Amino acid sequence: MTRRRARVAILGGALAATACGVERGPRPAAANPERIVVMAPAAAEMLESLGALDRVVGVGDFVREPRAIARLPRVGAYDAPSVERVLDLGADALVTSASDAAAPAHGRLEALGVRVLALDTSTYDGVFTSLAVLGRELGCEAQARSVERRIREELDAIAAQASPLEPRRVLVVVGRDPLHVAGPGSHIDRMIALAGGANVAAGPLAPYPRLSLEAILEARPEVIVDAADNGPDVVRGRRPGAWSRWPSLPAVRDDRVFSVEPDRLVIPGIRLPEMTRLMARLIHPEVFGEPAPAELAAR
Repeated sequence: MTRRRARVAILGGALAATACGVERGPRPAAANPERIVVMAPAAAEMLESLGALDRVVGVGDFVREPRAIARLPRVGAYDAPSVERVLDLGADALVTSASDAAAPAHGRLEALGVRVLALDTSTYDGVFTSLAVLGRELGCEAQARSVERRIREELDAIAAQASPLEPRRVLVVVGRDPLHVAGPGSHIDRMIALAGGANVAAGPLAPYPRLSLEAILEARPEVIVDAADNGPDVVRGRRPGAWSRWPSLPAVRDDRVFSVEPDRLVIPGIRLPEMTRLMARLIHPEVFGEPAPAELAAR
């Protein structure tokens, strides 16, 4: 075989392998990525705050906002991204939430030269750490510091307004059957404290522990925020719902039970000030104002 024919044969074999779905070879990881796939809703909002949405070429299945990227190709759930789809999009970075389940896919992508930024998007402090990581990796550190400063200033202002108030006992429900609530270590716990509340699920518990009905009745919450159901037909607003079965609870007796769309409170990110102010409206409406119906419904 001549040298020319050998080159043609090698090229043809490579093209055939690609067409048959054989995994690509490694390429250098990008230092300042320009083609990003974002898997987590909170991470997508952070990219928007940093002015980096024009770099996004694909999104995870649960990314519905910002609208500017909602119609981009989807590459699977955050804990099961499709390596093939990410590569087909020519991505040089995957921005996602930390996930043990997704670790094998992340490892394959890293080996193939795709930078994987697995962020802590589930905690209060993780919001600020994630902003710093994105700012550094995307070359927009000044913008990241500016966004962090704005978030902290708004949170400090809410805390200052709430600090003179008598704390009300608050229960935030995030799951049902079995009953799971927001506990210490969760961003919701931090928001309750900033907004002038006292979490009835305090103590040596997990961030989202199971709590028995007996423990809730004993804690006698004065405010119940129920964000356990994201079904399309759930009625949001100030309503006792299933909690009406326990009229002796202070929250039920005083009409302080709220059904809230989970997205309004459960996913931390750059909307922390917005979420904390909503929490303050639910706990102390006499100071922060009654929550508007739109604040409790889906965005």
